[in-house]
Amino acid sequence: MGAKTFETYLKMAGNKHTSNQSSQAEPTFEAIQVMVVDDDVICLSIVAGKLTTFKYQVVTVNSAEDALGTLRSRSNFFHLIIMDVHMPVMDGFELQNQVREEFNLPVVLMSADDNESSMLRGLEGGAAFYIVKPVSYDDVKDLWEYAVSPRKSKLVTPIQRPLKVGAGSVAMVQEEKQKRE
Repeated sequence: MGAKTFETYLKMAGNKHTSNQSSQAEPTFEAIQVMVVDDDVICLSIVAGKLTTFKYQVVTVNSAEDALGTLRSRSNFFHLIIMDVHMPVMDGFELQNQVREEFNLPVVLMSADDNESSMLRGLEGGAAFYIVKPVSYDDVKDLWEYAVSPRKSKLVTPIQRPLKVGAGSVAMVQEEKQKRE
């Protein structure tokens, strides 16, 4: 990453969002390496397929333990990790903490659980984004925003974005978090 700054303007749900990132040039999807972690092989396949549609480079693993092993063996290879919250042995929240402490990579959580407390737990734990399953193309197409965030910062600052929390409805979980504080 160089010293130049670029601004990306996103229009989502009628609001413009700005993301200032350091980079020499705007990233291409082909250059973004994403790891997807889910014990459900069908969901893993669906999410990977949607990501590859947008030309992300995807590596899939079906357990938190395998994810940690892959991250350790491929140091500095991945730009972003998308992980399911509910997995056996080590759940997504535990894996999220381990990734933050050991690798300092942006994490996107996904779950069929649309419980606000689960969403807030993930976001308060440092997740960049929380996707409620089923994962849609709209959920994954702009994930590059999180992949280009500075990797050297201690915490990834989430960009406020509407989250899908039910059939057609959106909620600003970050806004709810701020109200509680």
